[in-house]
Amino acid sequence: MALNPGLSARFDVEITPEDTALQLGSGDVEVLGTPRLVALAERATVMAVALDLPMGSTTVGTDVAIRHRKATLPGSTISVTAELVGVEGSKLTFDVSAHENGTLIASGQISRAVVDRKEFVARISG
Repeated sequence: MALNPGLSARFDVEITPEDTALQLGSGDVEVLGTPRLVALAERATVMAVALDLPMGSTTVGTDVAIRHRKATLPGSTISVTAELVGVEGSKLTFDVSAHENGTLIASGQISRAVVDRKEFVARISG
């Protein structure tokens, strides 16, 4: 299996009170918190390549650049998308976006590195 640009993932998620900036400690307003938005975008990047990774490999985040453009209230449903746009050795670059009812609420890029899962865990454990 090869990792080639064009791999993508998309999912919908309902925003809950636990997803808000107030709950996450990243602000004091009850709207989708940027840290939660980043985590959702990262989930999409993981999903985009999960079935095409070499056996025993995983990806780890290395860089995030997301612009959070519009507030989203709990109870709203957003669509989160990631598309693999660049592969340089073990470095993967994804375009990510989130929409609410067709309106862009966030966009940016996330980079991840392909690593051997066992070697990575062994290296950080000790």
